Amino acid sequence: MNITPNENEIKYIREALRQFNDISVGDDAHKPLNVVEYDDAGNIIAGIVGGTYWGWLYVDVLWVHEEHRKKGIGSRLLRKAEREAVCRGCHHVHLDTMSWQAPEFYKRHGYEVIAILPDIPTGNQKYLLTKAL
Repeated sequence: MNITPNENEIKYIREALRQFNDISVGDDAHKPLNVVEYDDAGNIIAGIVGGTYWGWLYVDVLWVHEEHRKKGIGSRLLRKAEREAVCRGCHHVHLDTMSWQAPEFYKRHGYEVIAILPDIPTGNQKYLLTKAL
């Protein structure tokens, strides 16, 4: 047993699971969906990193630079990603966020908490959220 596999081994495992999934539910390859916001000088001030697959949008990361928070940028990025997901045929979106990050932000945008993982890390929570598009 190897607890430190190399990149090729990790790639092999991911590909093996993808092939199994394709046999089980059909091929619907993950397609990246990323949105970036820049300031006037061309610096990145916010972004979403995610993708679409099996009719779902998955938001992996939504980040806004501290100086630009509370100005509607995150909301604008999220709406843009959701619109693009609908254009790609997605019917739902899912994501997770930590208790110190943005659960209330997502709730304001119509997301529903479907699970809470306690004590991750200790004294905090991880929220799993979803929304119909």
